[in-house]
Amino acid sequence: MYRIEIDRSLCSGFGICAELASRSIRIGADGLANVTEGDTDETAVLEAAAACPMGAITVYEQSVDQAA
Repeated sequence: MYRIEIDRSLCSGFGICAELASRSIRIGADGLANVTEGDTDETAVLEAAAACPMGAITVYEQSVDQAA
């Protein structure tokens, strides 16, 4: 499971992230990236963060607790 954060002060709205991880990231009406799914299992968010030319996306890996 991944948690996504976008530093909108760094975002320039290139949109590569939204193309790569469309379930979790969208470009808003203001032209900047928005997280639509903050906690996700979409592995494409890793590629989206790596592809961001502004370095505005941070992805944290979260452990998933399972019931016994």
